[in-house]
Amino acid sequence: MVKGHTGLEEADFILLETYENGRTHSVDVKTFETLFGGAERNPTYESLSGTHTFKLGDTKYTMTADEMGYQKYFDQWKEQGLFKF
Repeated sequence: MVKGHTGLEEADFILLETYENGRTHSVDVKTFETLFGGAERNPTYESLSGTHTFKLGDTKYTMTADEMGYQKYFDQWKEQGLFKF
């Protein structure tokens, strides 16, 4: 986890990926918790890779991690041994 700015305030970010050129891709913790809050108590590979229901504004969505574009990061984390088993 790293600290950064969202433009309005300081926030904590989860590092998703580091590219060969040193650039990084991250997501702020608040957004991650909104999307994957159902897996918060047991953040395993399986629970994060599943289907998630979340609300943005007045609209409720149900999507898989793959549909949201996060599955590749979870796969990488699993390969790196970052999940507790």
